[in-house]
Amino acid sequence: MEAKDPKFAEAIDFFETMLESMPGDRTSLEFLVVAYDQVGALDKRRRCLIALADTLVIEKDFDNAKTIAGHLKAFSDDSDAQAAVAKVMYALEKNSASLSKEREYDGVALELEGDGSLSVPDPVIEVHAYSRAALSAEMDLVWMLKDKEIIPPEISEQLITELSEFPVTEIPRLISAMAFLDDKHPEWTDTVMYELQKTSKMPAIPLELFDCKGLVLTGITTAYIKVRGAIPFAMMADEFLVCIMNPLDTALQADIRSRMGTKCHFFLAHPRTVQSVLESKY
Repeated sequence: MEAKDPKFAEAIDFFETMLESMPGDRTSLEFLVVAYDQVGALDKRRRCLIALADTLVIEKDFDNAKTIAGHLKAFSDDSDAQAAVAKVMYALEKNSASLSKEREYDGVALELEGDGSLSVPDPVIEVHAYSRAALSAEMDLVWMLKDKEIIPPEISEQLITELSEFPVTEIPRLISAMAFLDDKHPEWTDTVMYELQKTSKMPAIPLELFDCKGLVLTGITTAYIKVRGAIPFAMMADEFLVCIMNPLDTALQADIRSRMGTKCHFFLAHPRTVQSVLESKY
């Protein structure tokens, strides 16, 4: 059975394509399990439940894996489904709590000092550092747009002025040339996004289709996300999917990988959607 809502059908197609390039992607599997149930594609739902159970075991999310195993028990005549249930139950039995020397504070992994006290970074100093790095990178982006005449000179001059005069305070505020452009000249946003995607080869992502909250983030703070506009929106095994607005800022990508301590996959997102997510979820 096919989805009657064109947008719903488009979303299903999108996540099916995501699974082809990233098998085991949790976000895609979770969406498709629900979507296939709604459209009556029960065999596809069963296969997604099996794959999701495997992904959750790999991620050590045993509570949700147990829930998925409960759904799979309904397929009592399917050997693959029952094998997945058995794998989950075995993982639950083997799971044991482990103590960590790390504690989490606003998404930052904080190591204990020798005397047992927490080493907490100064949030004001951090915000200033994030802001300076962002202003430099975004200014480089605007100059590139200006030199290549992708946007009119008067608009590039306006963006340069806005970045030059941007007040850096202790309050984390988004610093993004694309966000500034979309706010003042939205008619140019799609043109610039197309050029950035073509230059960087970075795929665009419809961020609005993802629930961007709830990921356990170690090494990247809420302040960092707010200033840089870099939003981790999903996980694939132990790798993060992250949306950014300046795909030419390779230093930002390297910094995020270093902070997260794992492999990250980057996607280009529309500045309006990014700002909406930042306002509603951060």
